[in-house]
Amino acid sequence: MHKQEPEMTPARTDAIRELLASQIRDEPELRRRRARRRWLVWGGIGIFAIGGLGTAGSILFGDAPVTDKSIVYCLSSIIPQADGSYPSSAATIADPDGPGRVDDALALCGDMWRHGVLSGELDPTATTYAPTQFPVPELQACVMRDGAAAVVPSENAAICQTLGMSTLER
Repeated sequence: MHKQEPEMTPARTDAIRELLASQIRDEPELRRRRARRRWLVWGGIGIFAIGGLGTAGSILFGDAPVTDKSIVYCLSSIIPQADGSYPSSAATIADPDGPGRVDDALALCGDMWRHGVLSGELDPTATTYAPTQFPVPELQACVMRDGAAAVVPSENAAICQTLGMSTLER
């Protein structure tokens, strides 16, 4: 009981030949479709990943309140020193009743810039000072990881996140 194979007629041969030719003709289009689909899938995954990282970053480095109002750090540069710290001066407002309190960090650091403390042009050994007004750069208020305020000289509103700090809630 041998199964009989179909007879190879010229019509059958032409049909097989046409099927193979159409497969060869359509192959580049199928490859393009697969590549396009693959690109869309991986691109979508990338967009979701970037969105997730952006959300996580905004949660970690979003706005935060100042929890330590006894001191403010006024940075004079956003370029770290060799030890990784930023050149700065710490300031507080003396209070005869107890520890100082800083309610307006931007105003305090702005005054320090205006009087030349942070500009690098003030001579700390001078016995007298001329009443000179120094230029005040644009300042951004940040919150350090320890909860203290830090005021940074920068025109970039996102400098706090760049430096690994939170933006000060206003």
